[in-house]
Amino acid sequence: MIIAEQKRKENIAEYILYMYQVEDMIRANKLDLDGIEATLISKFEVPYEVKREMREWYKTLITMMRDEKKEVAGHLNILNSSVEQLYEMHHQILDQGIDNSYKETYNKAKPHIEALRMRSGHGKESDIQVALNGLYGLLILKLKKSPITEETTRAFDTIRELVAELSSRYMEGTN
Repeated sequence: MIIAEQKRKENIAEYILYMYQVEDMIRANKLDLDGIEATLISKFEVPYEVKREMREWYKTLITMMRDEKKEVAGHLNILNSSVEQLYEMHHQILDQGIDNSYKETYNKAKPHIEALRMRSGHGKESDIQVALNGLYGLLILKLKKSPITEETTRAFDTIRELVAELSSRYMEGTN
C-alpha cells in the first residue's frame, strides 16, 4: 500500500509492475487475508494504524480480484485501464509523427516486443501490454535468480527504455 502509493505518484510503469507482483502475492496466499497478514503485513515495522490500513488495502484488492474473477490469473481492471492509458499515449505520440526520439526508441524495442508476443502467444495484446508483461517476467526470473543471457538483457534494455520514456511522459501529463 505504502510502496504502491509512492510508485503511482512517481512512475506509472513501476506502479503497474509492482501491482502485478502484489496480485501474485495475494494469489500465493490463496486470497486469504490472515495469510497475507502473517506473510506480508507483519514484516513491516510500522505503527498499528498503518498495519490496519494495509490490511484494509489488501482486503479491498482481494474483493476486487474475486469480483473480477481474477483469483487465478489476469490483472485488475484498474491496472488494465492504466496500461490502456499508456498505450493510448504511445499511439498518440507515434501518430503525431513529430517526436523522432520516441519513434527511434520504439523502433529499437519493436522487434523484441514482437518476439515476446510470439513466444507468449498473446497476439491480441498491445505492444505496451506485451512490454510490461515481459518486464514483469524478467523481474520474476531475477527474483528466482535464474540465469539471463546477455542477448535477453540487451533486448530488455530496449524495452525498458521505451517503457521508461513513455512512463515519464505520462507522469508529466498527469502532474
